[in-house]
Amino acid sequence: MGVSVVKDGDYFVPPRPGGPPCLRQGYGQNGDYFVPPKNGDYFVKRMNWKVIAVCTAAFILATAVTWGVYGAMPHIEDEQANLFQAKVFASGNLAVRVPSVQPNSFYIPFILTENGWMLSKYPPGYSLLLVPGVWLNQLWLINAVAALFVIIGVYLVGRDLFDAYTGVLAAALGLLAPMFVLLSGAFVSHIPTMALLTFFTWGFIRARRPCRSERLHPIGFAALAGITLGLAFITRPWTTFAIGLPFALQALIDLVQRRRSVWRTYGVMLITCGVIAAVLPLYNALQTGSPWTNTYALWWSMDRLGFGPGIGVSPEGHNLYTALMNFRLDFPPFGLMWLGWPDVIGVSLAWLPLLAGLLWPPLSKREWGLMLPPILLIGAYLLYWARGSSFYGPRYYAEAMPFLWLIAARGLIKVCATPNPWPRRVVYVALPLLIAWNIVYVIEPHFLQGFAEYRSARRGVNTLAQANLNHALVFVHADRWRDYADLGWLNAPHLDDGNVIFAYDFGPLGNAAVIKAFPDRTVYYFDRTQPLPLVAERGDE
Repeated sequence: MGVSVVKDGDYFVPPRPGGPPCLRQGYGQNGDYFVPPKNGDYFVKRMNWKVIAVCTAAFILATAVTWGVYGAMPHIEDEQANLFQAKVFASGNLAVRVPSVQPNSFYIPFILTENGWMLSKYPPGYSLLLVPGVWLNQLWLINAVAALFVIIGVYLVGRDLFDAYTGVLAAALGLLAPMFVLLSGAFVSHIPTMALLTFFTWGFIRARRPCRSERLHPIGFAALAGITLGLAFITRPWTTFAIGLPFALQALIDLVQRRRSVWRTYGVMLITCGVIAAVLPLYNALQTGSPWTNTYALWWSMDRLGFGPGIGVSPEGHNLYTALMNFRLDFPPFGLMWLGWPDVIGVSLAWLPLLAGLLWPPLSKREWGLMLPPILLIGAYLLYWARGSSFYGPRYYAEAMPFLWLIAARGLIKVCATPNPWPRRVVYVALPLLIAWNIVYVIEPHFLQGFAEYRSARRGVNTLAQANLNHALVFVHADRWRDYADLGWLNAPHLDDGNVIFAYDFGPLGNAAVIKAFPDRTVYYFDRTQPLPLVAERGDE
């Protein structure tokens, strides 16, 4: 079968050979980009050690961030709720009963109490992925492995859509992207979703290849694409919907133009995705009684997508003006955080290689095809009332980064491939300087800020671990919910299943009912503001 079934310039299928020599590397027999030489894929072998080095670095860096910056523990509401639900799933349940004694003694935001049951307000996907970490008591491992798979996925997409050089360079650019680095160590769902969507992209590209004498049939890649897209959907539905739209459009075009050769591929992709995606409405039905329940709105009734009164925090509701204001506040720092390069006259230099990838000859629709998911993702979040900016950066845009890294890598390669040596020399000089600037002026300050903010929380966990408490009840002095949650996350979903139970310290009268509910436990008091934070008794009890 020849490549004539695919037109030149197709968005997600590599073109026939052409362009500068460095842009023609890796073509196999008969001029088909995807078919390696008979003696094996030379460029994959040659680049193999670089890929392994970048992926290993991603895992090590994510692990270092988890432990060194965040203390390998949750901090924000999202992390707390996801981890709670992961523990519930790991115990073999969908939800747990609200404690029969003073539920506010164990309050953590974004954990719903619905009809007497406790559950996270978030979709189940990320919590399900965390379950192996709960079983192994190594929660940090999940996001570290996901970060590794993001880098592998970026390399594979770049290799199979362009060439191995693009894949390695895009993976290396992503490795030190500040938002990727900061999210890789946190217990939020962005990095696992990013890994799933990157592998979906790779599976989609490979599934569209004409079937040749490959070891893995396109149907296998179609199943991979469907599974990863379905898992991403039950993890971050709105993000997945936005990222998946251009791929759905490409699938419709294929079905119109060459239905007989692709219907099985897309049928498998749709079925596998649909089966997994159905978990979300089924989960909602089991938890709330309706498959269409927006569990976000069960916590805040205004936490919905769209425009209109009653949506968002503005008195008049979310509207186009507030959406554009959010965009104006979130988009500029995104330029800094997706690559880590500085601003000049208010515009990040990171956009230069991306523009080169889109506009520098030889021009290709493939780079513009990769630009569609980021555009649609950013546009989709105009419909959400909340801003994404935080310590991590504008994280609602995070899943767009792999596509941007690939386009930027293409831009750098195109610039270096020009006959004039000066653009190449500029890249060779500027790129190391920009990477150094990113490390010194973006990544390191965030590390120091995170360490300063979160080290006291880890110190409290270490204090309790060193005390070696057994069958204890610990009342935690808390001026804000985080003071309690920094220890409360250690509770078992069914409180009495845990060796130590942590509860808010509401004073003698407030604590009495909790002590009565757990009469056989030794009582302790924890106050991190005191010289001796953990004591077995105090004068007012």
